[in-house]
Amino acid sequence: MRKSAWLLLNVIALLGGCGPDRLDPNAQPNPQPFPEPFPVTPSSGDFLDPRIVTGSPVSLAVTPPAISGGTLLVTHEGDVAIVADPDRDRVLVVDLVARAVIEQTTSLPPGAEPGRAIEDADGRIHVVLRGSGDVFSFTPGAIASGERHHVCAMPRGIAYEEATDSLHVACRSGQLVTLSTAGEITRTVQVESDLRDVTILGGHLFVSTFRQAHLLELDATGAPVTDRVPATFAGFGGGGFAEDGARSGPGATGFAPAVAWRTTTVPGAQTIAMVHQRESDTRVEPQPGGYGAGGGTGCGQSGIVQSAVTFFGADGSISDGVEIPAATLPVDIAFSHSGDEVAIIAAGNESGLMAVQVFSRSSLETSGSFSCLSSDGSFVSPPAGRGGAPTVDVAVAVNAIAAAYDGRDRLIVQQREPSALVYLGQTISLGGESRFDTGHSVFHGNSGAFIACASCHPEGGDDGRTWNFDGIGDRRTPALHGDLRGTEPFHWDGDMTDLGTLVHEVFTGRMSGPSLDAHQVDALGGWLDAIPAPVGEASLDTAGAARGQGLFYGEAHCGDCHSGALFTNNTTVDVGTGGRFQVPSLIGVSYRLPLMHSGCATSMRARFEPGCGGGDSHGQTSQLSPEARDDLISFLETL
Repeated sequence: MRKSAWLLLNVIALLGGCGPDRLDPNAQPNPQPFPEPFPVTPSSGDFLDPRIVTGSPVSLAVTPPAISGGTLLVTHEGDVAIVADPDRDRVLVVDLVARAVIEQTTSLPPGAEPGRAIEDADGRIHVVLRGSGDVFSFTPGAIASGERHHVCAMPRGIAYEEATDSLHVACRSGQLVTLSTAGEITRTVQVESDLRDVTILGGHLFVSTFRQAHLLELDATGAPVTDRVPATFAGFGGGGFAEDGARSGPGATGFAPAVAWRTTTVPGAQTIAMVHQRESDTRVEPQPGGYGAGGGTGCGQSGIVQSAVTFFGADGSISDGVEIPAATLPVDIAFSHSGDEVAIIAAGNESGLMAVQVFSRSSLETSGSFSCLSSDGSFVSPPAGRGGAPTVDVAVAVNAIAAAYDGRDRLIVQQREPSALVYLGQTISLGGESRFDTGHSVFHGNSGAFIACASCHPEGGDDGRTWNFDGIGDRRTPALHGDLRGTEPFHWDGDMTDLGTLVHEVFTGRMSGPSLDAHQVDALGGWLDAIPAPVGEASLDTAGAARGQGLFYGEAHCGDCHSGALFTNNTTVDVGTGGRFQVPSLIGVSYRLPLMHSGCATSMRARFEPGCGGGDSHGQTSQLSPEARDDLISFLETL
């Protein structure tokens, strides 16, 4: 990237006044200078962390977890930040006035993976520990006396309800757990699998689902009463603008909502905001550039994954959703206290370029608003008739993962590597060892075509999508739940003989990423192998699950192919579903609906229904009674 562009971005970051007092004239200088952006070389791409291609690949013995975002909270007083650091398994309390770490945890277990945090009416902080299944509660100033309370196997979101002085925790398994601020569980209800965030609006409880990007409103018993979904966008795969401002040109396509990274209420408004992805629902070209043809930094982006913001009103209204170009992996959204300013974090833009984008809320609520980055790093507006481009501010923050506003509506950005807060144009170092891992960085990095591996495999899993590939057909995104190497060949058709072939064909070819050498590919494989598999909740029907296990290895003959520790024999076979396909691992199978290569099984039970699962060519289950199939499913749900 040209030096002039970097200078422009830094000037905008330091002087762009999208919010009041963005630069405090009374602020004391920080002895640590604002970090210079890493030098970006053409071989690494403008958006990738250049350490991917400089020096020797780094493979940490204890790998950092996949990025989830949303790990920064400012307390009600407005001058203390709570930082959850999932890479180093710690929670820190930072004095924003002194620009210093006050205290941090020293006793969280390895793999705790702190995530979302919330403050209650008494000023106590409650942090979800995604890896250990706990909520960690403490009073700032006495973090060493904090307590952990177990809630579920895979907690994700958390909200505080002042009316009942209760905490609500959303779990990946679909459980919504309510507990007192002292940590006592008062209610557990099963809502829907893959819950993500939980929030409260107008006294009503809402939960989002991660991969499908639904927003569910719950009644007093915890049962869903409404189900809202962002709009499908009639986008384009190339072309430009007509005279009236409408998009035109070849390749018109649709983009369906997917992967709701962050859902939160808007301060001062009866509105919930969701920052999410939208993914192409038309044919994809499995050829070089096919996942993001055009790429670059211009307005003609035509990738298969977009980033967008949708607003849900308390009155049931749903905005059309505004695309946020160049925002790869939109893992967090934060609002000023007035609710008028919005910051969006694009974690895939690792170098810092376009990692932080700040908008006026009104621009994002306007149907058809649009912005894009020109080749010199500046923003250009769309033609007249689009409703006006958002006011955009850009700040450089390398490896950004979260954002929040202080009590004077000044933006704070959390960096994961190096660990720091970017605040008032300076950095507050959070200390801690480096957690740079080549494989982790390759997986999450914007390849240059505004797509990352994590776009379709968020958090190392899958996006729940079935893609239509030209000349191939429907293919369901496979999950990457650890121990990937050793299950070759890859892809449903078994056409990728090893990881090197897959990286060359997909990352470098279809995603327009840089070429990776054998050592870099090995680093990626090492990180992928370490992704933890989903933790199955203990079956409520233990006797049924035990019977199902007997059927799995016996009468149903499932274990003939789904064998070994990963429940796969790595073969490519025809099981009556329309061709020869890889035997997938069944680890975490209940967390990756829909199932089968075509995604035809939208539920576990649908897998065994006629017309989808291959009948008795795919195990021998036609003779099983409905009760026996339920037992088999109970066992599969424990994997």
